[in-house]
Amino acid sequence: MPSTVIIADDHPVVVAGVETILKAHRYDVVARAHDTDALFDALADHPCDVVITDYSMPEGDQPDGMPMIRRIRAVRPDIGIVVLTMLSNPAILRGLLDMGVAAIFDKRTNLRDIPVAVHAADVGRSYLSPGIRRLFQEVDCATGPEELATRLSPREIEVLRAYAKGHSLSDIAALMGRSFKTISRQKRSAMAKLGLVNDAQLYQYLADVNAGTGDDWTPANDTTGGIRFFRGESRAP
Repeated sequence: MPSTVIIADDHPVVVAGVETILKAHRYDVVARAHDTDALFDALADHPCDVVITDYSMPEGDQPDGMPMIRRIRAVRPDIGIVVLTMLSNPAILRGLLDMGVAAIFDKRTNLRDIPVAVHAADVGRSYLSPGIRRLFQEVDCATGPEELATRLSPREIEVLRAYAKGHSLSDIAALMGRSFKTISRQKRSAMAKLGLVNDAQLYQYLADVNAGTGDDWTPANDTTGGIRFFRGESRAP
């Protein structure tokens, strides 16, 4: 019995292209949608094994993006989810995986590979388009101080180094003479650049950097009243 699929994208040509390819691979497309409202109506009316949906569908009263994926997972926890996207933000992409998305398909690639992604979602496996895999590999390889220096601004590095030592954002703001809002923004920006979606991933990342290099990321007060960071040195008294 062929697997059943719902396709949702706000571009009808994408829906038609995906459907044509899937039918050639003996999938049964049971519904199509061009906005979030139609997608959730289809999910309510049609049992299916896999839903293929664009990440961004601005039309409709229901939200798209992460809230849409979260709701799909809530109302239909039994189905596989394939997300079509042109996103290149590792933090958002990693967040999709954390929410239970089985496959992330880069819309800039050839649609002929979409059956591979659908099959993976159908059998409970994962699939990432080659470009998205490379993006994750680049982020995961950024584990040394040289990579940190090229990816992050000096102030973002300072914030992460202080945070790694257990300082709260309020403490870091006071020590560095910046506002809490500025410190919080710099932390979020650094995490986004590194593809980290929560504090647990941030702590693990910083632990890997420290373990791999032996660097001392301890913050120390300098004579100007700001913060200075020492690598491979003892902390200033």
